Amino acid sequence: MKTKITILVTFLIVNFLNAQKNNFSKNIVGLWKISEKSTEVYFFDLVENYKKSDAALVAQLESQKQSLITSFIPEIRYQFDEDFSLNIITPQGSQKGTWQISSDQKELSLAFIRTTKYKIEILTSSVFSITTEFGKTISFEKVKEEKSKSNIDKELNDIDLTASKKEIQILIDDFKNAIKSKDSIALTNLFYNKKVVWISVAHDKSFEYGKRLDPNAKEIEQSGAYELLNDPQLKDIGLEEKFYNVNIFTDGKLATVVFDYKFIMGSTTTNWGAESWQLVKTDNTWKIYSLIYTYNFLNIKPLPDNMKE
Repeated sequence: MKTKITILVTFLIVNFLNAQKNNFSKNIVGLWKISEKSTEVYFFDLVENYKKSDAALVAQLESQKQSLITSFIPEIRYQFDEDFSLNIITPQGSQKGTWQISSDQKELSLAFIRTTKYKIEILTSSVFSITTEFGKTISFEKVKEEKSKSNIDKELNDIDLTASKKEIQILIDDFKNAIKSKDSIALTNLFYNKKVVWISVAHDKSFEYGKRLDPNAKEIEQSGAYELLNDPQLKDIGLEEKFYNVNIFTDGKLATVVFDYKFIMGSTTTNWGAESWQLVKTDNTWKIYSLIYTYNFLNIKPLPDNMKE
């Protein structure tokens, strides 16, 4: 009789422990957002992940740090489903994968192109936090109710964002045409109040090289292609800026455009990097409020493969 009771108790304990494990895993099922205190840490983790594989993307992310932390990352959502499928939803689109919690409940695995493992610090039905491979802790909060539209879209649901992106694309084309035709007036008119805010940011090795050529060179300064349009020494030399990986983020009134670029003088590419525009819509017209770009001299850092033609 004692043996039967022991077996029964053991059976009940095992069932209880298995139920606890199942409940623990079920806590993660649902829609989550990155907590406000973790947005900067999330950005850091994102940059670190790309440092070895995509230097150009890292430069682009760094140039957009503040905008990504305050506007883009807070809109990211993680949807964990009971069938272990995972959908990461961003303002730019979504990415599907799978999730798994280890049997000891200490590790969360997220699988996309590659599998990344995180140490679970806390996991309840309303909050969870993980430690990344770089030793940083990221916290998430359960989203109770959220419709497919963002808060901005709810307030401005009469704005056609697809139309806004098409209008911004026209602005981009006008910008490229103004440089190619060396039309400084047309280019200036694309800026808000015709005030050209055009900031260059040198990558370290290119800055060191530039400093040797010009001791007065600055790492960050107001400088760009607009200064070349009326240069008499370049009268017979063509100018062109080519764009790659263009991304447009907008709520219909404010917009950010980020992309990779290369700049060509004559038939020679002189520099390349990441570029970011802040746009505003005023009097029903999109204008460039500010432009900032990074640059690498071609003789210092070769073009990425996707820019070679």
